[in-house]
Amino acid sequence: MNIALDVMGGDHAPHEIVAGAVLAAREYGITVSLVGKPDAIQQELAKHNTAGLSLPVVPASEVIEMNDKPTQAVRNKKDSSMAVACRLVKSGEAQAFVTAGNTGGALTAGILHIGRMKGIQRPALITPFPTQHGFCTILDVGANADVKPENLQQFAVMGTIYARRIMNIANPSVRILSNGEEQGKGNQLVIEAAQLLEHTPGINFQGNIEGRDVIAGLADVVITDGFTGNVLLKTAEGMVKLFRTVLTEELKASPFTALGGLLSKPAFGSMARRLDDSEFGGAILMGLSSVLVVGHGKSNANATRHAIRVAKQSIELKMIEEVQQGIQEVNEAAAHNPLVAQEP
Repeated sequence: MNIALDVMGGDHAPHEIVAGAVLAAREYGITVSLVGKPDAIQQELAKHNTAGLSLPVVPASEVIEMNDKPTQAVRNKKDSSMAVACRLVKSGEAQAFVTAGNTGGALTAGILHIGRMKGIQRPALITPFPTQHGFCTILDVGANADVKPENLQQFAVMGTIYARRIMNIANPSVRILSNGEEQGKGNQLVIEAAQLLEHTPGINFQGNIEGRDVIAGLADVVITDGFTGNVLLKTAEGMVKLFRTVLTEELKASPFTALGGLLSKPAFGSMARRLDDSEFGGAILMGLSSVLVVGHGKSNANATRHAIRVAKQSIELKMIEEVQQGIQEVNEAAAHNPLVAQEP
């Protein structure tokens, strides 16, 4: 198995990315192709014991930076580490692409160079989200700002398969994000999508869900458009940061609160572990013909290792093939039931 890794992407590239690749190659016994500027990669590899590891260096002279405009950058920087890595996947030399770089660039490169699977209208970015009862799955969180009801229907199928395979949930519940849990609540998109989802085979649809109930853990899979999903994700990240900042300030306010903070340190450590999603490795762009994993821009070596693991696991579990089968079943059902109708 060969995973193409964008070594130049991320806030801590290339040192943390290369370190994560070394960890993954050693632990999982796979080939990790290091795509990027050879001199920078070799300099980082020299810091590690790589004896017996399969870590080929694949040259790429350009980098899609975080402030680049995705579509323009992918088209103009044909020798970028993202473009080269995606071409490795397209040619069959690698089976997955992993990056912690520019998310928009990764999505554009994936769609342009790898391509969508048959029957998929819009690929969706799917990510784990911490709740009171572990993690749920949310999609889309940024790939599609504007969607149609039929797109959300496909997101539900993809999210169900991800939750089953990656989250190990036997019969994941699916809900659509809305401004009220009652049937018929929401904008026109939500109302029409809910009607489709009620008749979609292969999913356990349980109606609408409000934002507060997502956090409460009342759904395994939450579907929404990429604009709303991204706002939800970034707002949650901001709230966690706010909570940590205020708590730290209050604990330092007096000797008594500082002592209480010291005594509570084990509990704070446990809380941090419950909220840590790094073991899931990042977001998968579901709906492409091959696996694409987008890690957080701040990914360290451990997060990079997990991103590679998720790519490996997705390949081994044949998740792409299962999504393809799920979409085919929806299309076949649509041929016999107009309520499940898909766009041509």
